[in-house]
Amino acid sequence: MSVTGGSVRRGQRAWLVLVSAAAIVLTVLGGAQVPDPIDLVPSVAAAAAVPGVLALAQYLLLRSGRIEPGTIGVAGLSAAIVGVNSAEGDGRMLLGVLLAFAAALPFALLSGYLAWNAGLGYAMVSAATVLIAADQLVLQVVDETVNTHAPLMRALGGADLWLPSVFLVAAALFGLVALLRPTSEPMPPAEGEGWLRPTLLIFLPAFGLSALAGVLYTARIQAAIPGGLSQDLLTVCLLGLAAGGCSLRTGEAHLVDVAVGALFAGSLTTFLAIESVDAATASLVVAATAVVFVLLDLARLSPAPAPDPAPAPVPDPR
Repeated sequence: MSVTGGSVRRGQRAWLVLVSAAAIVLTVLGGAQVPDPIDLVPSVAAAAAVPGVLALAQYLLLRSGRIEPGTIGVAGLSAAIVGVNSAEGDGRMLLGVLLAFAAALPFALLSGYLAWNAGLGYAMVSAATVLIAADQLVLQVVDETVNTHAPLMRALGGADLWLPSVFLVAAALFGLVALLRPTSEPMPPAEGEGWLRPTLLIFLPAFGLSALAGVLYTARIQAAIPGGLSQDLLTVCLLGLAAGGCSLRTGEAHLVDVAVGALFAGSLTTFLAIESVDAATASLVVAATAVVFVLLDLARLSPAPAPDPAPAPVPDPR
């Protein structure tokens, strides 16, 4: 059990076992409908990589007890910027990657400032505004599907590898975050403490991961696509968090939770693709599944036990 914010997540280990089993079942069911079932594993890994990186960004933010939907907007905008520039060659592609990361900086600073100075409500409104604005900018930048040609994009796609490069990059990021062992230390600052330090510790890495998720998305599909990206990434990212048992209410999450949830999201989206479910219905299924997991998480929360009283002082024998 994990204790955070006066609540206890009951049965987290059993939760992860059940979700992992569900991911395996979905993969097996999907594998029964393809010529070579073993080839489905790289597909699931590739499908899990991008929401996994986005959920990793949200995991960092959950250390402060909140999520930031605006990072999904940054991911969508980054995918468009990188995709358009990748169609022009290596030099333009590298410029696009730099522009994508540069776009994350002002959003991170703005969200960090609002979170610590204007309150959570204003910060969430600004996050939703970033998401909507980025989605509209994607529509302006990309009005039709643009195929990428840069070698790095093709290499990240990993068509010649059994495990796609996007998955290997995501796995490396999970390992890096595990090595750094983020704790709850960068919580909302104490009285008189500035907002810049926690922003650098929390928001800037989260938005940077979101920009990287956009780069990986472009590499995976080898194209930039017009519109709709932010909403799709938002639902699958929330599914990854909720399926892993990351408590959106208490802000409690662990790296293993995020990884298991991302793999479940990848297995579900891959299964829906094998079943030839249309995009609108698939998005609805993903969103509904995320809502179910959130409700299940709320149902299992219970008040944390009261701390044991301090021992009575030993009387002075004198």
